[in-house]
Amino acid sequence: MFQVNPMPEQIDADLLALLRQVDAVKIGHFIREGAMDPGMISLLPRAVEVGTAVTVKAPGADGTIIPLAVSRLRPGDFLIIDRDGDTRHAAWGGMLAYAAKVAGAVGVAIDGVACDIAKLREHGLPTWYRGASALTTQRLGEAGELNTRVMCGGVAVDPGDVVVADESGVVVLKRDEAASFAEKALAVVRSEPGTKSRIDAGEKLADMRDTLGFIRSRGFEVA
Repeated sequence: MFQVNPMPEQIDADLLALLRQVDAVKIGHFIREGAMDPGMISLLPRAVEVGTAVTVKAPGADGTIIPLAVSRLRPGDFLIIDRDGDTRHAAWGGMLAYAAKVAGAVGVAIDGVACDIAKLREHGLPTWYRGASALTTQRLGEAGELNTRVMCGGVAVDPGDVVVADESGVVVLKRDEAASFAEKALAVVRSEPGTKSRIDAGEKLADMRDTLGFIRSRGFEVA
């Protein structure tokens, strides 16, 4: 079965600008879910990439839906590909990456394997994936979904979600909570120079954070 839905509303430019001032791990200090698992590795060393989630589900050996998704990408979109558990067939390669880059996509996360690794590096589209394979998907016309809820890296992703990704991993946020997390993360970024200066001056991080006091406040006796 195929299901093709309209493209999601893109993320507001002001929110994107705010999120670009932080990175995925800074947001990771404040969330309990939404971070893709460590098996999703970054192909390229990149600064923070932030975009609007465009979601695709391409199960098994059938890659029919993916070129359609790529053809509809807009500047600022971040393609999320659910492979429905398949880790044998490469559903992402050089020409798809080139077309996505030309369309203005800021990144792709594929919960599966890719091919044409040298070409992917050459084209320079930030990519998160699980490994490489010479066995590819084919145009079988059996099933596929565009802009439905998908799973990628253990995270449920809806079209229009906010994606923040860097070398530490990929974080997915709902757009109505993204600004709040960004502000909290930005506060951490702004505090770091002062924290480093205090460490350089001889203070201990545990003392600065009152780690012992916190542990004791939780009812534990520690020396």
